[in-house]
Amino acid sequence: MLGARAAYIAGVAGTSCTIAGQQFGIPSLGTMAHSWVQAFENEFEAFKAYALAFPDNCLLLVDTYNTLKSGVPNAIRTAKEVLEPMGKRLIGIRIDSGDLTYMTVEARKMLDAAGLDDCKITVSNSMDEYLIRDLIHQGARVDSFGVGERLITSKSEPVFGGVYKLSAIGEAGQELEPRMKISDNPEKVTNPGCKELWRFYDRETGKALADLITLEGEAIAENEPYEIFDPQHTWKRKTLDNFIAKKLLEPIFKQGVLICGRRGVEEIRAYCASQLETLYETSKRFEYPQIYYVDLSQKLWDLRENYLRRHSW
Repeated sequence: MLGARAAYIAGVAGTSCTIAGQQFGIPSLGTMAHSWVQAFENEFEAFKAYALAFPDNCLLLVDTYNTLKSGVPNAIRTAKEVLEPMGKRLIGIRIDSGDLTYMTVEARKMLDAAGLDDCKITVSNSMDEYLIRDLIHQGARVDSFGVGERLITSKSEPVFGGVYKLSAIGEAGQELEPRMKISDNPEKVTNPGCKELWRFYDRETGKALADLITLEGEAIAENEPYEIFDPQHTWKRKTLDNFIAKKLLEPIFKQGVLICGRRGVEEIRAYCASQLETLYETSKRFEYPQIYYVDLSQKLWDLRENYLRRHSW
């Protein structure tokens, strides 16, 4: 359920998880299962029963037996003999196996020849971004993609290596003292102190330029140039001007009290989409994307380096 919610926030059109649709207001989409088709004497009877049950939203799964010789012809028959006499249209078919490029091209020809040019074609079967890209490049006739286990189970990165560390510590009412994890592995070295996170946007285009981690309380003057630098390769520097700097962190709880208003799924989804639009397309490529930098302020970098010098030997 939470995977369906997260996927919808990230931009998918809907979910086949009906309870997620009920709980979160996500559009419920999908077809009957193969088991539905197998439960009837023949494929047409299964399609007919489904069409009578869902005449306004009938999308048929056509690959239980033979997609082009049985499934698509029976879908067309259902459209003509069951739906159209009721004044309804077959909204789509789904193909879940086989050579999806070939199947969709041939199915499109059959549907168009039957006067069902408005009937959509959906494909599924372990879809991910690479398979979707390949199908599009190959000329597959697809209107929508059913993406499942390779999205919400994070097939490519199944384990997230995160371990709790301290960045500062202190008694109540006293100033917090920075803490830092030092390691021979650079990726395991943490940044000390209480911090803020900022994002720089180009004032003219609205595009995101870089993120910056600062110490808590640091201010950024938008009317003055600001130099950022790569914290690992400090000679790589860039001066930003004509920018807007926004804080990204927002308190949710304070002293155990909820201080942030609850946002609905649609509001969160709209915000996610608007923020993705601020990224340059070169940063969103599948292969070799342009690096989007997250830099440290000079004060935070100095604190980090001084801590390393004091505690390394």
